[in-house]
Amino acid sequence: MKFLHTGDLHLGKAFHEHSLIQDQEHFLNQLIQELVSPEENPSSQNETNKVYQALVIAGDVYDRAVPPPEAVALFDAFLTRLKEKLPHLHIIIIPGNHDSQRRLAFAASMLKFQRIHIASTMEDVLNPVIIDSVAFYSLPFMNPNFLQDGQTHQQDMIQTAIQQILRYHQEHHPQLAKVLVAHLFTQGALSSDSERVFIGTAELVDASLFQDFDYVALGHLHRCQNPGDKQIWYSGSPLAYSFSEAENTNAFLKVELNPQSENPSGDSKPVLSVSKIPVETLHQVCRLEGSFEDFYQDKEGKYSKYKDCYLEISSTDLFPKENPIALLQPRYPYLLSYRQDFATINSSSATMEQRRQLIQDAGEQGTPTAQLFTAFMEDMYQELPKNFSQELELFKKILEEIK
Repeated sequence: MKFLHTGDLHLGKAFHEHSLIQDQEHFLNQLIQELVSPEENPSSQNETNKVYQALVIAGDVYDRAVPPPEAVALFDAFLTRLKEKLPHLHIIIIPGNHDSQRRLAFAASMLKFQRIHIASTMEDVLNPVIIDSVAFYSLPFMNPNFLQDGQTHQQDMIQTAIQQILRYHQEHHPQLAKVLVAHLFTQGALSSDSERVFIGTAELVDASLFQDFDYVALGHLHRCQNPGDKQIWYSGSPLAYSFSEAENTNAFLKVELNPQSENPSGDSKPVLSVSKIPVETLHQVCRLEGSFEDFYQDKEGKYSKYKDCYLEISSTDLFPKENPIALLQPRYPYLLSYRQDFATINSSSATMEQRRQLIQDAGEQGTPTAQLFTAFMEDMYQELPKNFSQELELFKKILEEIK
């Protein structure tokens, strides 16, 4: 049994207001190429090198519950091309927390005839997809009250669902290996800025719940990782969706599960092999640091290799630059973010020092000053009111009366 595990496609997502549709079409084409290429090679049709039998998409197909039309069209074209080339392939899809379960499951009953399986309800959870000697159980993202009214914590809901799955499996398919497809956040896994997580630990799920499964295909976290036991994997997202993910290794996971082979460890679990297939991106996501002039002049061509990257620059200048992105984009057309943190801190520090000196002067004189009043009005309204000159004159008169 060989299948491909991916997830967190986030089709239709904009990155700093820049559309990623072309980038997403590019990785979907790679996905098709990876799935199809073994079948196009006649030498790979023997028993020792089987073609993929399934594609698993572990949630967050779309970036929003109501995805943009171009995202829906892109996923439709992807499924159509894939089924034209590989009619035998099973495609297992679950909704994630970004998806609308009902919208994603549109025409799910009909799509089953095309071996496209979309699980969105508790009834689907106990209706596994059987492929050879493996049962695939799908656990969509569980919003509050997914199982029953009043049940809101992920840990409780998932524990209840897994108990039902294991009981069902033991009663109906004890001879089969079992794979779980789920969209959740396990304890000990690493997250990034672009994932939507709840406050506190309400969403965290104990990885020990999955110990009875032969493979757990997870979605939700964008870093490809193996938290806990060796059979638990996040495929991660095929693209970096925030600058905090710039260092991530984006990959699809090739999973080989052989229930018939004897496990070297001596236990009864099937032999499992997981390998990463790197995703080639149209535009890398990069973070750089330096002064404005470093990037604007770039006399030595040091930064020319970043021309086609989605770029975030952290400026080291102590004073802010006006419209830096507009000035730099002719040289770096995919510059999406320019951070001026040092200048902001420096400016804030200078402003605070000025305010401190004004307050000190007022204290020495025993009365407020016109300068202190002006600073106060600037802080209150960000800019001075149109009639401020009249207010200032009135303030000065009051000061004279106090004296």
